Amino acid sequence: MQMFYKSRNIALGLIGALALGMPSATALNIGISPSRIEMEINSKTRSQSIRVLNLSSEPVEIKVSVRSWVMNEDNKLQDVAPNEQSLDQWIVFTPSQFKIPAGGAQTIRFAVRPKIQPKEGEHRAVLYLEDVRPANATDKPKSKSVRVVARLGVVIYGYVGDVKRVGVVNSVTVDTKPKTPNAVFDISNQGNAYVRLKGQYTIWPAAKYPGAEATGFVANVGQLGAKIPENVLDAGSLPSAPVLPSNRRQIRLPITKKLPPGNYVLDINGDLSGVSINKGIPFTVPAANSDGILTKVPSQNLRNSLRRK
Repeated sequence: MQMFYKSRNIALGLIGALALGMPSATALNIGISPSRIEMEINSKTRSQSIRVLNLSSEPVEIKVSVRSWVMNEDNKLQDVAPNEQSLDQWIVFTPSQFKIPAGGAQTIRFAVRPKIQPKEGEHRAVLYLEDVRPANATDKPKSKSVRVVARLGVVIYGYVGDVKRVGVVNSVTVDTKPKTPNAVFDISNQGNAYVRLKGQYTIWPAAKYPGAEATGFVANVGQLGAKIPENVLDAGSLPSAPVLPSNRRQIRLPITKKLPPGNYVLDINGDLSGVSINKGIPFTVPAANSDGILTKVPSQNLRNSLRRK
């Protein structure tokens, strides 16, 4: 049975691992399967299909387009002009526009046909599905134009030859200056295909942290009924935004748990494209005095005590 991904508000929506930062749009009540496609490109034509399901009680008209993209400095997807090595230049698809009745479905088929010899490594495209409706008749009488009212996308990765994912975690810090603290992962990609974080984090009171080697994964983290270990204040998944080849990015993880002033440890159990990350990051939530000025909480040799553990 196919799994459909439902989208009601397209903001971060259905693009890649749900973390690419699609531009926000109005409601588009459809489902798609799959939400991301990864495929090898070789001398043979490679065909793929995407299933679109209308989840609403009204018919919907969809327009299809394909674009090239990168991740911008804010780690959000950004359309860019293509070049001769861009995957979007090699994709042919059908149909380009269609209507789906309420509760109905439509299959989009596409093939990759390189026009030149592809370079080794990763090539990227995004296939957009855009909701289109007739322009308001009062705007342009007798006009046949359409207006786009919402869109979502399916990211497509195409790989050629020897794919190397070489991610380096330069540092992990916790920035407690903003109102919502952030864990900041400074990551470099020295390979020819994207890398991304996988795994979990937990937050411990520093005095009760058992050390990085003594912690493990929390089953069903982020789901109702998940059993959180004793002394763990919060747990969640690591951010999964991709870092593209030859890029260095800071990936931020908001710490939404309200923590009183004190000393804590952010424990990381995960990996970056196969390279293990198992460490504890000490941080301090400062207190505010009566004038609203942040003051430091005594560390009590926090870093030294963590090293001894």
